[in-house]
Amino acid sequence: HTSIMANCDYFDNAMSDIAKRKELGLGVHLNLTYANALIPNTLYCNKNGIFNLGYLELLKNRDKQFLAAIEEELDAQITRVINALPPQRSLTHLDSHRHIHMIPHIYKIVVKLAKKYNIKRVRLINENTLHSFMLTKRFNFLLNGGIIKYLLLRSFSAIDSRYANLYHGVKFYSILYTGVIGKDIIKKLQNADETYEVMVHPSYPELDKNVHFYDEAEKAYRVSNDRKKELEAVLSIKK
Repeated sequence: HTSIMANCDYFDNAMSDIAKRKELGLGVHLNLTYANALIPNTLYCNKNGIFNLGYLELLKNRDKQFLAAIEEELDAQITRVINALPPQRSLTHLDSHRHIHMIPHIYKIVVKLAKKYNIKRVRLINENTLHSFMLTKRFNFLLNGGIIKYLLLRSFSAIDSRYANLYHGVKFYSILYTGVIGKDIIKKLQNADETYEVMVHPSYPELDKNVHFYDEAEKAYRVSNDRKKELEAVLSIKK
């Protein structure tokens, strides 16, 4: 399956291609931190309607007015994708940019919207660190911040799953090795006895060289050659 940002620059092009892939499950990649909001609001946007809050600001803000505005924005994102779907197609899942949907007070909103639109799966992080390390035998997660992100999201998942667990029958991979999934890892996971959701961000990075970016961190990742390696890994999958 794949996920799409409702506020991405090439939304219509992407939805046109998705319409041709009837076998492809589609979810919404909810977003509160990058590019233009669908419903500009000074509670989370600058004067140009661009999201201007970071992860920590979203984490700290539990104000009722703010959360109501967030719900309206996320609802609009889901609705935009649903309205662009071909007949007889429906959304299969929800996840998010920078995993913002897992912040507990935002997760409650996302679960509410999932139930409203009959979306069966909302991503949680149930990755096993020992399994991931034994699979890759690499220590780069100690340097790229993967272990800190993992511990934070696992803590959120423990809290979130007590509220509602819409992530059944699947194992998640990989927070620890985000952006560096190779053919060898794909092959091992494909031969495993369990079902895995493998997070990848495949691309031809040269196509993004002249795209307008809203922040430098996003640009650095989007033009990284690691994305091409992940594309090659995904294309190596044998059904």
